Amino acid sequence: MPPYESGRRLCLLMEAGDTRFSVEATSVMEVAAPGPDETSLRGVLEVKDLSVLLGGEPEQTPGMVVVFDVSPTLAVRVRSIVEVADVAPAPHFLLPSGLGDTLAALSRSAVLHKERLYLEINADALPHEPGTVSPPPKLPVQLVGTAPERSLVFESQGRLFGLPLSLISQVVTRGPAFSSLPGKSGAVAGVMPHGQALWPLYSAPALLGGTSTAEELLVLAEAEGRSLGLCASRVLGVHPRFEPAEEPGEFTAPGIPAPVLFLDLRRMFS
Repeated sequence: MPPYESGRRLCLLMEAGDTRFSVEATSVMEVAAPGPDETSLRGVLEVKDLSVLLGGEPEQTPGMVVVFDVSPTLAVRVRSIVEVADVAPAPHFLLPSGLGDTLAALSRSAVLHKERLYLEINADALPHEPGTVSPPPKLPVQLVGTAPERSLVFESQGRLFGLPLSLISQVVTRGPAFSSLPGKSGAVAGVMPHGQALWPLYSAPALLGGTSTAEELLVLAEAEGRSLGLCASRVLGVHPRFEPAEEPGEFTAPGIPAPVLFLDLRRMFS
């Protein structure tokens, strides 16, 4: 997207579902309140929930309506309008790979404005009907076969997980810059800028087929040259002397109240 001649880049910042979006102001024809029936704009344009179009849940009404200058004209309901801002001087990030082909077509970057991350969407790529957004492909579950030496143990959704200390980069708190992804994002709970890049944040229980949930702590790791994070509700610290438990991939260690499951991130993300 070329910059404005003045060096400014005006974008409309908005919230839809649990995600924040940025779109070029030149792609927006109108921003208005929905009509009395909340399903149309002035009885002419049908209003569709942006969250639903992107595979998410229905938006709470009334919300606000954004009319995009695309063909055919698209009017969508969003949860709120944040502001129109010049994002040219703001930090920009490329979205990491592995978030799904649909999202890659819709958005390739994100902008950090006032400590909040906004996914930059291409208005021309927005779907006009629900059901066209697919989640990222499911990763095959791989479990470690031998007891690790020293590992970080953390809890997610009531279950204990472990990662070898050699993979751990840092443990951080999920800050205001965290952004959920639109729709059903599989095992990815969201993305967050850290350092000079966006980190995809996975939910370990969701990698096993459960529900993806964003939690307050993030265990940042490096696996096969890829940077990724795992959500955690608490961290139990670094523990040595693991012994195999009854189930595959599970180990016990002194001072840990329950078996710890070790996902083999190296093989899963190779």
